[in-house]
Amino acid sequence: MENSTDNTIDNKINTARDGVTQIGKDLRADAHATIDRVAEKVPPATDRLATQAHNGVDTVADGVQSASERLAARGKQAVETCKNITESSRTRVRANPMVSVLVAAAAGYGISKLLGSRSSK
Repeated sequence: MENSTDNTIDNKINTARDGVTQIGKDLRADAHATIDRVAEKVPPATDRLATQAHNGVDTVADGVQSASERLAARGKQAVETCKNITESSRTRVRANPMVSVLVAAAAGYGISKLLGSRSSK
């Protein structure tokens, strides 16, 4: 069950990263096409400006792609951290079931007192 959940999360992360990457590629292509259309209508002296604009678009697009890859990596790290915490918690509960029940009961009692005192005022 956990493996299918992990695969689903990984698939969603990869899909999101791929979507952002594709958006970056589409924006890059659209920006280059627009720059070329404008450059065709303006005197050749603007070639230098068009080249600088192309370089700027490439820099921004590369930054977006890099950011999407970093976000995907962070997402995978977060999933791994959650899995580790969950497994650690399971191990502790299995090792000390009575203590776990007492801690859960105390936490529930404390939360009920906190919430109960707010609603009565």
